[in-house]
Amino acid sequence: MYLRVLIMCFMILFIPITVNAADSANDFDVKVLPAEGHNSFSEGYFHVDSEPGKNLYLEFQLTNSTNEPIKLYAEAVDAHTADKGGILYSSEVDEEKMDQIRLSELVDVQDTISVAPGSVETVHFHLEIPYTASGTILGGIMLTSADAPDDLSMEPSNKGGSNYTFEQPGQRLMAIKVNLPEKAASGFSLGKAKFDAFEKHLSIKLNNSKPAVLENVQGTYSIMDKEGKVIVNGVMEPFAMAPNSKINFPIDLKSSAFETGKYVLMIKGKADEKEFFYEENFTVTGSEEAGAVSQSEDAATPFSRENISRTVAISLVALFLLLPLLLKFNRRSEKENWLKFSEKNNI
Repeated sequence: MYLRVLIMCFMILFIPITVNAADSANDFDVKVLPAEGHNSFSEGYFHVDSEPGKNLYLEFQLTNSTNEPIKLYAEAVDAHTADKGGILYSSEVDEEKMDQIRLSELVDVQDTISVAPGSVETVHFHLEIPYTASGTILGGIMLTSADAPDDLSMEPSNKGGSNYTFEQPGQRLMAIKVNLPEKAASGFSLGKAKFDAFEKHLSIKLNNSKPAVLENVQGTYSIMDKEGKVIVNGVMEPFAMAPNSKINFPIDLKSSAFETGKYVLMIKGKADEKEFFYEENFTVTGSEEAGAVSQSEDAATPFSRENISRTVAISLVALFLLLPLLLKFNRRSEKENWLKFSEKNNI
């Protein structure tokens, strides 16, 4: 019995378990404090009406409810649109936005912040708005614990929204959204459709060319062949786009097969209050058709090293659970054979 328990404990140690390394990072709470021109103060981010050329003085509070000191890194970040829609925030510089106003260059905030155990720290920073600014400026401040891993990312948690507030163990985001008097008209447009057969992937270029946040882009789409037969119907779930951003939005082909020929993509939807209708032709060549088929077959049997390890470990645990029964059955068989042998030989 004891041997069985020891073997079980040993095997459990080798079962792969996914652990979020950030769970071990010191955690903290953030509170945005009211400011001049602040809208929707309780939403957890800075939403401010202001004017070009003005300096904004903003502040927030950090609470450390643990028994250990916390060290945080503060970084000004810019907004951009994720490939599948939704607004993400990072300090990475997009070369196409080099000539545009970026909030990360306007914010002056201290790089590191220390919060003693059980205490509250108020952090002050300021933002200088250029005289040439118009529309909406969007970015934020990302706070990351010194104990957090280096590979933290917003991408896995993105559900297509504006993500004005975001948190995960060891990290918090406070967006900064500055609305200026000169509003920007809608700059939403659709570009070329592109079919990549080797990835079995159809994408359409979406562009928000104005300094305005698109809170809700959504629609429906259909793909038809040259005979007018509908191959695919689908839905573009609602998503947001950052100011002055563009993406290659993926169209879900729903595992449909595309033979060599010409097709039509039609999309009908809304970008906030602006309705749009789009029709674009694209062609699948012979080589692309072959590429799509081979990719589909390869993708049909995904099997990772982690899945193999888990399967082997579970199988071994099951074997050791059955081992006592097998041994008991074996002993019973040996006993029965011995009795038969004894009777036969009058032992």
